[in-house]
Amino acid sequence: MARHRACQLLSHRRTIGKLRFSRFPSRKSMYQRWLAAFHAVARSGGFTAASKVLNIGQPTVSTHVSALEDHFGVELFHRRGRRVELTATGRELLTITEGLFGREAEAVELLRAVQARETGSLRIGAVRPLDIMEICARLLNQYPNLRLAVTLVSAADVLNGLLNFDFDAGVIGHQTNDPRFFSSFYKRYRINIIVNINHPLTRRRSIRIKELEGQRVVQRTGGAFNRALNDAGVKIKPVLETSSLEGVVAAVMQGIGVGAISDSGIAGIKGHQNLKVIPVNDLAMFTEAHVVCLAERRARPLIASFLRHADAGTRSLRKGKT
Repeated sequence: MARHRACQLLSHRRTIGKLRFSRFPSRKSMYQRWLAAFHAVARSGGFTAASKVLNIGQPTVSTHVSALEDHFGVELFHRRGRRVELTATGRELLTITEGLFGREAEAVELLRAVQARETGSLRIGAVRPLDIMEICARLLNQYPNLRLAVTLVSAADVLNGLLNFDFDAGVIGHQTNDPRFFSSFYKRYRINIIVNINHPLTRRRSIRIKELEGQRVVQRTGGAFNRALNDAGVKIKPVLETSSLEGVVAAVMQGIGVGAISDSGIAGIKGHQNLKVIPVNDLAMFTEAHVVCLAERRARPLIASFLRHADAGTRSLRKGKT
């Protein structure tokens, strides 16, 4: 087994070693150097190991890979300290470079397609569907061949997913001050009360916040409604906590307690005859949506496009209110 692995490594070094550097490099040899460096890093699992395979300095390998990424505006590796992991584009490119560099034209064509947003994928985590689907619609309207994957999870899971490279971008309900992340305001929604039709408050068209004193309340984990109650000094009876709006709605439908719902979520419950939405008339309660990504990946082309389309939605909303 060890001998077989050694033979593989020797063959790999001989293959990469065929790509010599000319004194006055053409564009073709430039691509060859960059792709050779990429292939060596991808196959060996790191820049230091790749430098040994190529018999050049590690900074030179890093320079070639960075030049390839910058030239085409793509991201080929997730960098985790000294470890690297291939991105979706990187994995696709590796299937081409595995052909012993006989498919250089195909490799360059792939990178140009990603550069032009004619292909590529983006994984997004979000706390609610409305905000993220608005952004996705605008993004796909301009780049119809992108592949988007959206997962609805809690804000904590979105942030952890970004750190673990499970998500490329996200939408959460609050701004984060963690310097590892970049976040930007997207939208704000008013918070209302939601009750079962058999609840005494159903007879009211609106309520004051103090009328929730002593009420049995279904809370959403880390929600703005919880913070608003605390700020107002309202003492409630928390009976159930859930991480999703769907959980709050289901609990209220069963008569477990009073819940909260933002304007963005009302459309999703209009078909439920045994629920009523009641506004609070003496306290403006809001929940927000913020787009977020890793600060170090903010300038990556697809992520930057996502952020731009989110910002376009925010500017459009502000323009409509003026």
